[in-house]
Amino acid sequence: MAFSVPDPCPKSWAAMAPTADGRFCGNCQHEVVDFSRMSEAEVTAWLARPATGNICGFFSAGQFAPTLPVPQPRWRRWLVTALALLGLEPVLTACQTTAPQHSPAAGATEQADATASAPKGQVTIRGRVLDDSTGTGVQGAEIFIGDTKYGAVTDEQGNFSFTMPQQWEAVQNGAVSLRVQGSPFVFKQQTVSVAVSPAPVALTVRLKSVEGRGQIMGRIVQHDPPQKPPLK
Repeated sequence: MAFSVPDPCPKSWAAMAPTADGRFCGNCQHEVVDFSRMSEAEVTAWLARPATGNICGFFSAGQFAPTLPVPQPRWRRWLVTALALLGLEPVLTACQTTAPQHSPAAGATEQADATASAPKGQVTIRGRVLDDSTGTGVQGAEIFIGDTKYGAVTDEQGNFSFTMPQQWEAVQNGAVSLRVQGSPFVFKQQTVSVAVSPAPVALTVRLKSVEGRGQIMGRIVQHDPPQKPPLK
């Protein structure tokens, strides 16, 4: 379950009166919960509490940033490379931890392959989502096909790919509309139109920053990440 703030509130957080869970907005007479120091799991648990109802929240950009792996010492990388060249398998020591292998999450992107072609009657749409201000790939951006629940999620480099029927209700006049959204605390949602053909050109979507880029406040809307499109 993901959540976003589709209509950010322009009111001043600092001007609101403090409460136990955040601050009280005198304009809408509603408490705004301070989620800015919580992890994504803590926010999800808070929203899952019974009788929560409609919630206004205050967030900061970077609080849900993925944890980067700790780089290995240079000597260890050299050793592993040397053993690989000799055809030997490195032995793991007790103090070395290996990254757990995760199964693909719901809504995860298919690996983009520029040489792959979709079967007859299907079309593969692929592309990359970039941060307009830095030019770097946006990890975890969601791409929804029109108003459906289907689409893909970008990988670590901002790449995405999905295959869908060429003749589908989401296709109108030979084109399909894609809703692209990154972190609501950083990027504005964007809609692009893609001509549906047997081999569409790879897309490049540049997400623009939200005003103030770093903090956002407003009514929280929860949604499921995009699911892999059905092929029938």
